Amino acid sequence: MRAQVPQFTSADYAGWIYNNPVIYLNEDNILANRIVLYTTSTGQDLTLISPVFACGAGQVIDLQVTWVTTQWQDEAFDKSKVALTAALIGDDGMAVDSVTYDFATISKTNHVKMSLDVPRSMGHARLRFASWKADVNSNGAIRQILTASWLPGDVNLDGEVSLADINAIMSVILGGDTGADLSGRADVNRDGEVGIADVNRVIDLILN
Repeated sequence: MRAQVPQFTSADYAGWIYNNPVIYLNEDNILANRIVLYTTSTGQDLTLISPVFACGAGQVIDLQVTWVTTQWQDEAFDKSKVALTAALIGDDGMAVDSVTYDFATISKTNHVKMSLDVPRSMGHARLRFASWKADVNSNGAIRQILTASWLPGDVNLDGEVSLADINAIMSVILGGDTGADLSGRADVNRDGEVGIADVNRVIDLILN
């Protein structure tokens, strides 16, 4: 069973918190690229935080983030100062898992994919997005955040880990037309490649 993870788009921002007191989180400001993530001159980190949501303990949360910059062709733009960070945070505000995406190439509109691991002991959490390396001349605006959760080993997303998932992994290994999302889930042991080790990991999950 997938957990219900909050989405953020220009049409739906209910419950999300943007901690810039002079910018309201609304459709006009999102579309105008005013929902930016960077460290201010006073050292404040501007962040976007989701509502609390129920976690599927031990699951993986996949994130697809649309990050927009109008400055990417400006001489003052410094790509080395841009890095989008997503974190899974608990009740105490501390991150239990985080991932940072360093932009190798940048255009005006960038679609970024990241994943977070949910600890087995975690029942609910928030998502926090920031751009920890960014400064005011290299900031990016958040346009949307689309999320989905899945159980490691449930490659075909049918809600359970079974022989069907082994078959899905074998299809990836043999070069079947699986798509990037399926290939990502087929890398069950998260070593960056899909192989027999992932089949063995699914067998372990089935037996345990």
